[in-house]
Amino acid sequence: MKILKNILIWVFIIVYFAVAMSFVKERRNKILCHDIKVVILDSLQNGFITVSDIKDFFHETDMNVIGTPVMSINTKELERKLKQHASVKNSEVYVTLEGDIRVEIDQRNPIVRVINKRKQSYYIDQEGTIMPLSSKYSSHVLIANGNIVEHFEVNRTREIYCDNPDNYRNENWKRNHLVCDLYELSKFIYEDDFWRAQIEQIYVNDEYEFELIPRVGAHLIYFGSIENYEIKFRNLRAFYLQGLNNVGWNKYDKISLKFENQVICTKR
Repeated sequence: MKILKNILIWVFIIVYFAVAMSFVKERRNKILCHDIKVVILDSLQNGFITVSDIKDFFHETDMNVIGTPVMSINTKELERKLKQHASVKNSEVYVTLEGDIRVEIDQRNPIVRVINKRKQSYYIDQEGTIMPLSSKYSSHVLIANGNIVEHFEVNRTREIYCDNPDNYRNENWKRNHLVCDLYELSKFIYEDDFWRAQIEQIYVNDEYEFELIPRVGAHLIYFGSIENYEIKFRNLRAFYLQGLNNVGWNKYDKISLKFENQVICTKR
């Protein structure tokens, strides 16, 4: 008898939850989307996208979700379309029981602004993605200019395909090696607090070598290629801290790192 009683209790519980869930599902089917709430997660760091930009996106004819039953809204498709925006790194879209659409946006983070030989200008972010300039916001990042020639259409390309700069068999790398080198050099500078504070510009000269322009001091740094760039920066940092701090930051006109394990200085 006790076993039968327990079975009946469990049957009742299962039936109760099944009925309750059907009522919840029916109720959700009747809930209409009445508001879009947007959060820009990194709004204090970058300003490429605003809340109104995202709401305008949803108000487009084919993406207007206001008044739509929340159960019929394809949040994954909305996320996919949001990620097509050049400044969106990641997006998360979900609905609430109250009938809200919640949108969380993570923007792309540029590390360098490129001004190429044809005077076209764009950003490259930390993932190697090309970002167009914005009329609403300008990011204060490293500037790269000079003899920069790309083997792709700047206004149509999103990725520069630098998957592995050490893989010289990669055809994309061979064709775009200058921009790949520029990206790798810029990424190193950006991710190092010391050099991000020191270097403000990269110039590509006629030999397709890099020259660095510092924020402090009247000297020009002849960097050469990016071969052994970490060692070059290590040597330059030692020279800055042990040399220029003692003799003065305006004593030299040129500092060359082109030759292996050497820091060659030219006085003013």
